[in-house]
Amino acid sequence: MRQANQLWESRRHQYWSEARGYLKLILNSGFVISVYFLFIFLTVYYQQFVEQMPADFPLVTLLTVLFTWRLTAGSIRTFVKPADIVFLLPYESKLAPYFKQAIKYSALWQSSYILLLFMAVGPMFTERIGTGIVFWLTLIFLLLIKVWNLLCVWEEQRLVAKGERYSNVLLRLLVNGVAAYLLFSQAPIWLTFAVLILMIVLYASYWKGFAKKHSLKWDRLIEVENHMVMFFYRIANAFADVPQLRNKVRERAYLQWAVGALGGKKNAVYHYLYARTFIRANDYLGTYVRLAVVGGLFIYFLPLGWMKLAMALLFTHITMMQLSTLSFHHSASIWLDLYPLKPEEKRQALTYLTMRLLFLLSIIYGGIALVTSDIFYGVIVLMASALLGVYGSQTLVHRKKGKYRRVR
Repeated sequence: MRQANQLWESRRHQYWSEARGYLKLILNSGFVISVYFLFIFLTVYYQQFVEQMPADFPLVTLLTVLFTWRLTAGSIRTFVKPADIVFLLPYESKLAPYFKQAIKYSALWQSSYILLLFMAVGPMFTERIGTGIVFWLTLIFLLLIKVWNLLCVWEEQRLVAKGERYSNVLLRLLVNGVAAYLLFSQAPIWLTFAVLILMIVLYASYWKGFAKKHSLKWDRLIEVENHMVMFFYRIANAFADVPQLRNKVRERAYLQWAVGALGGKKNAVYHYLYARTFIRANDYLGTYVRLAVVGGLFIYFLPLGWMKLAMALLFTHITMMQLSTLSFHHSASIWLDLYPLKPEEKRQALTYLTMRLLFLLSIIYGGIALVTSDIFYGVIVLMASALLGVYGSQTLVHRKKGKYRRVR
């Protein structure tokens, strides 16, 4: 038991030693300042929204959907590694303390997400649903339901077939939806207690039974752990060179036409290389599309023109920072040094590509502002975003090795 606990502490410490290096780079980057301004901006607008919230606003439905999703989502963090299937599998019967620590650790983290989300919707909750004991009881119930979900998730990982796992997720989704609706619709307290008792009975009689029929699936544990580690690496990759992600390439043959549209021609080596890298490597294209969609939604829904302008500049800046990771994508490749290419061609190619992408983004943001506001703000959003893109593509996207280095 002692060795299992020591192994857990060792694995946890090893992960956070690496993660701290990436977190330090993220906190020292301009991205945090952008998020801080976004938070301040949204806080002011959120407070105004709560004060002027329409009487028919579907708050109960919104909170039910939001928390049903958050309660159902989530995985158990085990820090297992591919080699464990060989070296630790024979000692599985002695690893119960290790996996108990994993469940406690995951419950703590996942509960913090519920706590943050509930604090975020707190102003709306206290405005329409209840304050004092109602507020705190609802939070306690949500945390208990979250712990129940994680215990069920641990047992579901014993199942081999995806269909079986999905059917159990759907069952939890249904139970969570009912529980969340009862909590937010101010249903009688005995009904909520009845649902909680039903959840305990379901766990004891149904989910707990998986352990008797199925052994622990180490392949599944490694797959889940790898998925969560890669998720963190993808975020960190926007701020530092993450070697684990460098070789991740997708074919995306259906986007071959976009290489030429981005200036990629075979007689211009770096232009072609960067255009293909943006389309196929890592998650550059996905990040660009997601930021364009989220920024566009903000611009669409915000009512005032200056708010649309602020959002357009903020998301243009965030997108520019994400694109700047392209500058060191090929920095460790020796093949480029074998070709007679001038170093300034690399800088020109990156400038050209990012300028095109940011100018396309400014057209999208300007178009949305034009449709949802007036011609003045549509033109202002377009011009300001385009100017920021032109400036940033020649300066900010060209990262310095000393500032944005590898963590290991």
